[in-house]
Amino acid sequence: MPEVDRSFLKDLRSLDKRLSVKFNGEHHVVCFDRGHGQPVNIYRVKADDGGFRQPDQRDLKVIKGGDLAEGPKMELRLKKAAYASELMTREAKRKARENIRDMTKDGKNQLAKIYLQATNLSKGNATFRRIDHKPGKNVVATA
Repeated sequence: MPEVDRSFLKDLRSLDKRLSVKFNGEHHVVCFDRGHGQPVNIYRVKADDGGFRQPDQRDLKVIKGGDLAEGPKMELRLKKAAYASELMTREAKRKARENIRDMTKDGKNQLAKIYLQATNLSKGNATFRRIDHKPGKNVVATA
């Protein structure tokens, strides 16, 4: 894992003590610790061509002045960015759960029938074995 310059970390911490830098395997990512749950990614450090580079003062300028304001507004915007990221994570997990549930939903009844037949606990589905109506003894035949 590539090490981050200590002066960059010091300057980053001077913006907000809850900011940190992590390496995700390809890029350095500036994260915001919300105080609960996992830290949220707020900025990815990348070169002009999209490749890897070390974080420097350019990134601090973007975080400090670009789309984040100084002072008390900065904390509010960091919290909003963290909340938006958390919502996206929750939505992705919910969609994955629903996708798995939907894939198994159709086969649930079929699996239950097969299990019951294999363990000899029940007869098969009666809708496929229709019983014809038999008239009683005292039926008058009409011709």
